Amino acid sequence: MNIPEKNLYQQIHPVRLLTDWATGLYACFLLWQQELVSAMVIAFIPSLIVSLIIVRFVDLERTKNSPFGRYYKRTYTKTIDLIRFGGFVVMAGGSWGQSLPAVGIGLVIIIGTWTYGLFSIKR
Repeated sequence: MNIPEKNLYQQIHPVRLLTDWATGLYACFLLWQQELVSAMVIAFIPSLIVSLIIVRFVDLERTKNSPFGRYYKRTYTKTIDLIRFGGFVVMAGGSWGQSLPAVGIGLVIIIGTWTYGLFSIKR
């Protein structure tokens, strides 16, 4: 597997997903508490470290060949990735402003980018 493929499939490795969700939610909690620096460290550093470890040491063929891997390959685009990140920015901004509706909107955006392919019509 080449590096671009590893970079693609490491994003859906269970350890990476768990890391992203756990640190993202905790970062939002820290932002709610107005702890900007701690939130930024928690939001980005663990995911970066986990990504580097997965790309370097994990065989991602099983992930690639899984139903989720095939779904992700079919639906992933750079635009979707940017929208997903934008959803996190909305969640983070909502957390900083202590606005549960904004946090919810950000979460809906993120979930929408993960699931929109389930509703697309195959041609």
